[in-house]
Amino acid sequence: MKTALLCVAVTGALAAGASAADVTWQAPHTITGPSDVYNLGTGKGTWAPYNFDAFSGIPVNGVSFNAFTDIANFDNSGIGFVDGGAYFNATTSDANYNLVIRSGGYGGSNPGTLSLSGLTAGDTYLVQFWVNDGRNIGQTRWETFTGGANTSSGVYYGSDGSGLGQYVIGTFVADGSGNQSFTVTPFALDQSSIQLNAFQLRDVTGVPEPATLAMLGVGLAAMGWAFRRKAV
Repeated sequence: MKTALLCVAVTGALAAGASAADVTWQAPHTITGPSDVYNLGTGKGTWAPYNFDAFSGIPVNGVSFNAFTDIANFDNSGIGFVDGGAYFNATTSDANYNLVIRSGGYGGSNPGTLSLSGLTAGDTYLVQFWVNDGRNIGQTRWETFTGGANTSSGVYYGSDGSGLGQYVIGTFVADGSGNQSFTVTPFALDQSSIQLNAFQLRDVTGVPEPATLAMLGVGLAAMGWAFRRKAV
């Protein structure tokens, strides 16, 4: 009986240490320009893997992307990224943004994990992932991100010549463990591989969620239109 109780206790402790909050994912968006980069709240760090242009940081929309992650307690060993080199030049209107998303790292064809620790329990965090491959290799590739019980829709690389890749934003409230993990699962019509061109983490406690901000913007625009119409 004591052995069974001990096993339950150990299992519970392991589960608590590896626990992750459920992430609320937005729909993925095609990369368009620097305003893609979320900049509200407090920046907790970025990573632009193997980006030789980012050794001293590349500023985009007030966020500096770094070749070597400056996110405290960020573990990417669960994927084992290697240098993917340049995925051809990006074509947004912002030269710095182009530098960020043209390079990246890639991993294997099996799901892998990214992990955060030391988060403040009860704080709301935002993560943003970018994938972009402009080589037009004639192959459709995409990947999903899972946090807790929730999985994002497919985030497409643009490797089939359809244009720029995509980014996805997720938000979560850190649980009592202060840990958060993300499972990245690659898909392809032929050969799949995990890819990441950029990542950022922000503490957005007290900041309206991005979807709410978008709705607020639409509402304010509608009110402005109504007032102008009434004035006429």
